[in-house]
Amino acid sequence: MDFTTAARGSSFGLRGIRCPLKTNWNSFVGVGRGRDSIRRPSILRLATSDRIAFNESQQNIFNGKVKEFLQPLPLEIVQRLESIVGSVPELGPDSRVMDVGSGTGCLIPCLQSKGVSDILAVDISPEMCAQLEKKFPNPGVVGNELGVRVWCGDIVDIPDFMGPVDCIFMNAVFGNFFDVEEALLRCALMLRPGGKIVISHPLGRNWQSALHAKYPKMVPHALPDREGMETMIRGLPLEVHEWKDESDLYVAVLEVPPFYTFKHSPLFLEGKVVVGMGRGSKQMGVPTANVDPVPLKEQLESISQGVYFGWAQLQCNSNFSPEDGGVFPMVMNVGNRPTIEDEGEITVEAHILHDYGKDFHGENLKLCALGFLRPEVKFPGLDALIARIKADIGMSKSQLQAEEMGAFKANPFFS
Repeated sequence: MDFTTAARGSSFGLRGIRCPLKTNWNSFVGVGRGRDSIRRPSILRLATSDRIAFNESQQNIFNGKVKEFLQPLPLEIVQRLESIVGSVPELGPDSRVMDVGSGTGCLIPCLQSKGVSDILAVDISPEMCAQLEKKFPNPGVVGNELGVRVWCGDIVDIPDFMGPVDCIFMNAVFGNFFDVEEALLRCALMLRPGGKIVISHPLGRNWQSALHAKYPKMVPHALPDREGMETMIRGLPLEVHEWKDESDLYVAVLEVPPFYTFKHSPLFLEGKVVVGMGRGSKQMGVPTANVDPVPLKEQLESISQGVYFGWAQLQCNSNFSPEDGGVFPMVMNVGNRPTIEDEGEITVEAHILHDYGKDFHGENLKLCALGFLRPEVKFPGLDALIARIKADIGMSKSQLQAEEMGAFKANPFFS
């Protein structure tokens, strides 16, 4: 069957699978804003004028495409949708799933056939969201009832309380994001450890690439090949879990590793505690121990800048109690703190979950990093940064409670 799909989307709320229709592509030309290059993620949830304009244009386009999206899909496309959902075989009645770019919800029946009943459908278009709510009535306002909930907005703006989820689908939409890495970062932060992001297209990468070449302003990005995807997620807490790049089907499954493990974990660092800027305690209420990064240069060059967690031990002198020499949970930032806009070399700052009761500058500190939570992010302000730091601390404490993580407290490194 000869058919096309209304392929579009933006990071502001994206269509799932597109319905077969004879689209007048000329009506799309000149709408939106292309991005010729992919930048590293640095600003999260900071709505720039360019992103707002891009999102508004996408919203306006697809508000008028609802009837076309409601047309039935060909059997072969339905079968590919089922295959896409089947790429995460562990999905079931206990799973929480986000369908980014849900459109009129054509991926949802495939999820429901797997027993998934807790689904968050995300889209930019109020008209599309209205159709979603019509097809899948709101299960309730209490928040405990299972069903399909609808959120209209930009995926990078989605509130934290909407998560965490077990799987996020981005079907036939990834090339249309305003910023693909920004979207990946936001989704990674919404996932539980071991959670998946499924990036797919039922017509394949070559078809989507041709669309990108013809309409670069509407479809700013071509779908990446395997090497391109590996480059894209470098510095993010994601790994390629499964890859399928066929002529008529593209499926890339990314995973937040269990326990947030990273390539070089466990990473053992040791150094003297030096005087820092004082901002950890004075401005944010999160005291940190700054470790001299100079002797650690080679080790630090092998890892991504960002937030890690693990265990810490202070090599105490006789002025401290014996308890202070124990091994305690810690959250560590490696980088240059873009929100605070520090200048200079990379710093190593550890927030240790123990009150030593006194200053310990000049003492030796041992750090064992086990998990990588996220890259450094430039937040809109200190309030957003503090909220994220508190979330990082909570996630770290939760992960370190696992037996596998706790075993490292007895590592010979700590003495």
